[in-house]
Amino acid sequence: MGWYYQPIGGRSTADKDAFLRSEIEQIADKPGKAEIKVVKSAFVGSTWYAAVLISIPDQTPYTVAYVYLTQMGRDGDFGYKPMDESVGPCEVDCPVGIMNLLTPIDQLPGAGYAADWRARVAAARERKAGVRRQQARIVSGTRIRFATPLRFTDGASYDRFIAEAMSWRGRMILAFRPVDAGDRPLGGRYRIRGRVLATAEIETAERTTSATPTLMRVDQTVA
Repeated sequence: MGWYYQPIGGRSTADKDAFLRSEIEQIADKPGKAEIKVVKSAFVGSTWYAAVLISIPDQTPYTVAYVYLTQMGRDGDFGYKPMDESVGPCEVDCPVGIMNLLTPIDQLPGAGYAADWRARVAAARERKAGVRRQQARIVSGTRIRFATPLRFTDGASYDRFIAEAMSWRGRMILAFRPVDAGDRPLGGRYRIRGRVLATAEIETAERTTSATPTLMRVDQTVA
């Protein structure tokens, strides 16, 4: 389905949520018409996720996931692109509280690509959990190694680093200084994204304290 634009009288998350709920929900006013109710909904960034209960006369009710892409149009109207899980949306950040409300795949009429989408949602959640676990293990003084060198946007490539906590723009951050096989510091300091850190092997994890040096090349990330 394509994009739709409408004025909704507000730009807050609550305004958008209320509008999308009203667009979806229907009250059965004649025999044979489905009743649709949004059980739970949430925005993740600009994507709206919802667990939607569908009740059709003489059939067992079931709950499916709706996924709406949203954006504000140039004229200020609210834009949305409606999908449900059966079409296999690319967006996979659906909150677990919504996923837990969904009817099992084998009980859905016309599941389509829903099983594949749910599997991708679960895999994305596990990847994020792995990133958080790895980040919690890496503190100032931790030495890490990557199976293949990381190439940075300044053209340099390194595979071994030592983490260093330092102050940058008034806040503490964790940056990474390259080291050679003899643990000799090389070059400047770099930022490494969490999803990349999740692939690192931790060689040592000793917390250290040090003075606050000037951060070099902090804007350099993995290319």
